This record gives sequence, C-alpha cells and structure tokens, in this order.
Amino acid sequence: MTEKLALAGDRTPATPSAPDALDAPSAATPAQHRRSGADSHDGSRPRGGPATPRAPRILVLDGLRLVAALAVLLFHYLAGSGDIPWQRTAVDLFPTLHRIAEFGWLGVVFFFMISGFVICMSSWGKSVQDFWRGRILRLFPVYWFAVVLGTVVARFGPHTPNEPRITVSQMLTNLTMLQEPLKTPLVDNVYWTLWVELRFYIIFTAVVVLGTGYRRVANFCWIWALGSVLAPISGIPLLDVLLAPLWAPFFIAGIAFYLLRREGRLTGELLGLLALTWLLVQHNLPAVMAAEGHGINWKICLTAVTAMYGLMALVALGKLDRVQWRWLPVAGAISYPLYLIHQSTGVRYIWRWNETLGAWTTLLSVTAAMVLAAWLVHRLVERPATRLLRRLTAPSPADRT
Repeated sequence: MTEKLALAGDRTPATPSAPDALDAPSAATPAQHRRSGADSHDGSRPRGGPATPRAPRILVLDGLRLVAALAVLLFHYLAGSGDIPWQRTAVDLFPTLHRIAEFGWLGVVFFFMISGFVICMSSWGKSVQDFWRGRILRLFPVYWFAVVLGTVVARFGPHTPNEPRITVSQMLTNLTMLQEPLKTPLVDNVYWTLWVELRFYIIFTAVVVLGTGYRRVANFCWIWALGSVLAPISGIPLLDVLLAPLWAPFFIAGIAFYLLRREGRLTGELLGLLALTWLLVQHNLPAVMAAEGHGINWKICLTAVTAMYGLMALVALGKLDRVQWRWLPVAGAISYPLYLIHQSTGVRYIWRWNETLGAWTTLLSVTAAMVLAAWLVHRLVERPATRLLRRLTAPSPADRT
C-alpha cells in the first residue's frame, strides 16, 4: 500500500539522489525549474554549465504518507466485523471509531497517488539504470527485513485462530516481491500493494528510456489511461495484469499533479487528464471495494478520494510549501516500515493482550509500539542496509562512460 513512500533521514539534505532521500520530493517551483534549465518541455537537458542546486523537499508529502499509513493501520485493527483480532467484535468495542476505520483502506489509494507524483519526480532526467537502482534501494532492504520478521512472528509469536503456517519456501519466494504472479501465499497480506507498485515501475520504465519531459510523460498518461480501459476487454491477460486497470487512475493522477507542479498552472490538458482519472476512479470504486471486501458507502469513498485530489492540487500548486515542521521527514521515513510491519505483528499482540489490558489500552499501546518499531527499523535496519546495498550496486567507472 504503496510508494509509495520516500526514504528520509532525520536531517538529511533532501535531494532525489541523497543517500537517505531516494524519493525526496523537491519543493522547487516551476519557475525555479525553468530558470535553472533543469529540464525543457521536450525532455532535453542542458549541457555544461554549473550544477543545478537542489531545492528543499516537499515536507507535507511526508506527513501525508504517515497519515495514509495510520489510516491503513486502523483499518486492519478496527474495521473487521469478526472476532479477530479482539476476541470480540470491534463493532462492539469501538462503535464510533469502527465506522471511521472502515474507510481506512483508502490510505492505500492515497499512497498510489502520492507514488505517481514522487516516482515521476524522482525519475526525471535519470537513466534506466539509476531509476531501477533507486527503486531497489528504496523498496527492498526494509521489505526483506519485514518478510523475515513476519515469518518469525508467525512461527514463534502469538497465534490467532485458523492462521495458516508459513513455510520457509514461502518466505524465500516472498523475498523476491513476485509472490503474487508466482501464486505463493503472502507472508503478510499488505504486500499485495507492492506488486501493484512494481507494475507501475515496469511500465514507467518506457518513459525513462525515452527521456522524461512534459510531452512524453503526458502522452504516457493518456496512453495508460486508455489502455487501462481497453485491457479488461482485450482478451490478453498479460495486458490486464500489466496495466492494473483498477489502480491505474490513481498513479496517473499523481503523475498529472507532478506535471502541474512543473508547469505552475492548470492547463487544459492537465485539467482534462485529471478529470478523466477522477471519472475512471468513480467508475472503478465499486469494483475496488468488492475486490477488497469493502462493502461500504460509495459516496463517502468518492468524497474522500475527491479530497485527496484537492490536497494533491494544493501540493502541486505550492500552497502547502510553507508547512516545514521538523518532524515531517521522520514521519515520511517511518511510513513505509510502519505499513510493512503493523499487521503481521500488531494483530497478533492485540489478540494476546486485549482481554488483559482492555480494548482502548491495547489499541493505543500496540499502535504506539508499532510506530516506535517502525522508527527503530528505519534507523537500525533500513538506513545501514540501504547504505550497504548502495555501495554494492554503485556503477563502475566503465558503466559511466
């Protein structure tokens, strides 16, 4: 529930190529981009001249990532109508919060929208090698840890009723992040979003190969939108899988908002592209809710998605650039680890503790514990592992020539 998601240090300079900010969202205004010659409308890049200074990151996106992750956490902890993880129903224990948490799954689609924005931005002007190196460095180190942790907790931690056993082979297959196409059970159900993200990276590679630029990226968005409509009726399963019709509009909207950021004004083309994605979203929402088992109010879901569009529009137009709270980079840094570990670990400890500690104490304690654990994973696992993997994957001098 992805993208999703930028790696950020506490005080690390936020550049797209900085060691701890692989997806750092640049806060440069469109005017700054044009003055510096950072790119041209056709995707060409200036030759020679001094290096362009990096702009500060868009801190508000870090905060929005954490909000999305917490929404998904509350959905998994409180939205179920059965006895797991509370040994009683969450409806009885949290009647009001349960109704709100039912919509927490929308944090996933917000992740997808933010991912479209951030991936387009972080890939701008990069080679295919740099693009995929950045993706691997961003996603895999903490993911590998989460898979191993989820397996260990599932085998040796508290057990919930009817919980399937995770085999060593299943764990090893999950390390590839290709468990879904390989038809292998997920170590943690939240990993399904990572396969959606990978498909986005695969098809966006075509833009990176050709060279990022407004026209190429905009054309890509139109083609993907049309392809996502035609794929289900094409009779070509591979096309349907690759283009991800249910999720494509969210990524495309995020990309369009980044183009709006670069242009600095809402052009007719961008307005049309955003309108098309919104119309596709409202059409797809019933299928999305049915596929994920969310039989809840369509109007409320669409209102929430529309609010996401509004927030992203404010980000794209620079209206939230003044939000510079110091804790926001930390929020962005822990959002991905929190997303990966909160369910496999948190649900089991809710099941273990709630009858002893009480519902509210358990909910607050487990949530706080998961946030703290996510921070520790970021500091003690993700950052050093990423630095090591970066050194191991550094291009050789021959690759640079």
